[in-house]
Amino acid sequence: MSATAVSVPRRAFAPSPQETAPRPVRAVPAAAQRPKPKLAYAVVAIGGVLAMVVVQLLLSVGLSHGAYEISALQQQQQTLSWQQQSASNDLLEVSSPQFIAANAQALGMVINGTPAYLRLSDAAVIGVPAAAMEETEIPVGPSTLVANSLIDGVPLVTVPGATVDPDASATGVANAAQPIPPLSLENGIPAPQTR
Repeated sequence: MSATAVSVPRRAFAPSPQETAPRPVRAVPAAAQRPKPKLAYAVVAIGGVLAMVVVQLLLSVGLSHGAYEISALQQQQQTLSWQQQSASNDLLEVSSPQFIAANAQALGMVINGTPAYLRLSDAAVIGVPAAAMEETEIPVGPSTLVANSLIDGVPLVTVPGATVDPDASATGVANAAQPIPPLSLENGIPAPQTR
């Protein structure tokens, strides 16, 4: 191996004579001559600390106000949810078959003993259409209807003075003209004819 000499300029290692000159020495002022801290610096520092405390308090108040508002809105939502559930239950009660039948009877509707049907596929009429009579072969009475205790005492839509009463008559309309005698169950439970 051979070593090659590299020439490095002298300035890189040795300081120049101007750089090695001593710096002039100056005297440090005595303690009495030093400037005193100004009052403005203290006021700015204390003012900054007070401003941070005030901002933190305002943020805390704002956050707690938002939490109270959220709590009030959640309580309002729960109340509205209960009201919606109550209205839904009332709707289910008045849309029951017993309530609809009681309103139909109060309007003077009767069950047709000879119904006719229209088949939509070919527009054919099945059965013999006939007018409904007040007297029908289909037994209607308390024994054929399932009692609905939820609508007891609920006023009818068609006759506001009348209410649904399960012991009153066939469909439960209060003050009915003719009570229907109880049905005999010797031959089984009565049911409409289906085909």
